[in-house]
Amino acid sequence: MEIDLSDLFDDESIESVENRIDVERVVADLPVREQQILYLFACGHTQEEIAETVGLTQPRICQILANIYKSA
Repeated sequence: MEIDLSDLFDDESIESVENRIDVERVVADLPVREQQILYLFACGHTQEEIAETVGLTQPRICQILANIYKSA
């Protein structure tokens, strides 16, 4: 799955560009599976949908997302 962060940012204002750079730095440090989970969540998928997509349980997706937020 190719992850394109530009889909998550709708304008090219300075603030949006700065936010995008911050997100790219955090995402770059994540393992590929966690990048995919975060991207799907940011695109509006539920934890249950993400779990089905990546082959994990919903509680595990919840744990992964919580760990990502703690490390950000």
